[in-house]
Amino acid sequence: MRNFRTLFRRELATLYYTPTSYVVMCVFLIVVGWLFWILVNYLNAPSKPIDANVFGYLFGGTFIYWMVVAAVTSALTMRSFSEEYRSGTIEMLMTTPVTDTQVVLSKFAAAQAFLMIMWVPTLVYVYVLSRFTTVDYGVVAAGYLGTFLLNCMLTSLGIMISSTNRSQFVSFFVTFIGILMLFSLNFMQDVVSNRWRVVYRYASVLEQFNPFTKGVISSTSVVYFVSITLFLLFCTVKSVESRKWR
Repeated sequence: MRNFRTLFRRELATLYYTPTSYVVMCVFLIVVGWLFWILVNYLNAPSKPIDANVFGYLFGGTFIYWMVVAAVTSALTMRSFSEEYRSGTIEMLMTTPVTDTQVVLSKFAAAQAFLMIMWVPTLVYVYVLSRFTTVDYGVVAAGYLGTFLLNCMLTSLGIMISSTNRSQFVSFFVTFIGILMLFSLNFMQDVVSNRWRVVYRYASVLEQFNPFTKGVISSTSVVYFVSITLFLLFCTVKSVESRKWR
C-alpha cells in the first residue's frame, strides 16, 4: 500500500506540473460553464416547464458534453505510459520494488482523481440554481455518480491504449476515436437486425448512462461500467507485463 501511495502522489504531481492538464481543465470548465448558461436560459424560458430532468443538460444531455468528455479523457491519459516509454523512465520505474498492477492502478487513480477535481467547481452551479428554483438532489447525485463511473471506464481505456505505444499523439487519437466508437453504438441499433439490437442496446454507453440523467441508479448500468473498467485495467497490466519479454 505504501508503494501505491508513493506512485499515486508521483502520478498526480506529474499531472499538476504538466501545462497540458491546466489547458484541458480550463477548456473543460469553459465548456461546462457554457452548458450551464444554456441551462439557465432553459429555466428562464416561459414556454419551458421546469422539471427534475433539466440537469440532463449538464450530465450527457448535449452532444458537446460527450465530445468534451472524450477529448478531456484522451488528453489526460495520452502520456500515462507513452511518455514513460519515450523518455525511458519506464525501465527505471520497473526496477523499483513495485508491481505492474500497482503502477497501472496508480496511474488510473491519479487520472481519475484529477478528473473528479475538475468536476468539483460545477457544484457551484447546483448551488446557484438551488437559490432560484427547486433542485432534485437525487438527480444531481445520480448524475455525478454516473459521470464518475463513465470517467472510470474511459480513463481505463485511455491508459490501456497509452500502454501499447510510445507516441502521445497516437494515444490521444486512438483513444478519442475509440471513445467515439463506443458512443456510436447507440446509433447502430437502428441499422442492425432485431437479434443484435438488444446486444447493441446493452453495449451502448449512452443507453447505460441514460438512467443516471433521470436520477435512477440502475444496477445494470453500474455493473456495466465497473466490469468494463476492471477488464480494461486487467488488459493494461498484461500489456505492461508483455513489454518485459520483448
